[in-house]
Amino acid sequence: MDIEINNLIDTFNYNTTIIWKPKHQFVKDIDYIIEELKSYNTLINLDIYEVLVSCGHKLTWDQEYNLSNDDFNWFKIQGKNYLLIALNNKVDDLYEYSAVINIHLKLTELFELQIEN
Repeated sequence: MDIEINNLIDTFNYNTTIIWKPKHQFVKDIDYIIEELKSYNTLINLDIYEVLVSCGHKLTWDQEYNLSNDDFNWFKIQGKNYLLIALNNKVDDLYEYSAVINIHLKLTELFELQIEN
């Protein structure tokens, strides 16, 4: 009986890693946003809507393209690091670091609205 219980416990004791795979279109859009962010002198108190409008026609406006759960989860979990690495030369103090974190949060909120609708 103890052996059966131990075997059962062993079957549930494993580490699982989920790897989110965003679509190429989504990553390309994030890269366009990053390139636009790089053109600003500072990221502090940045209006993310202004940044998105500045990206203009570069962003995907294809009505057949929908933000997937993989896209959203990848950005929510790994997007902060993706932004920080890409904007590394802009982040030279704690205030700029906080600004990038804030940009990530605002973009995550916007993407979440798209998922819910």
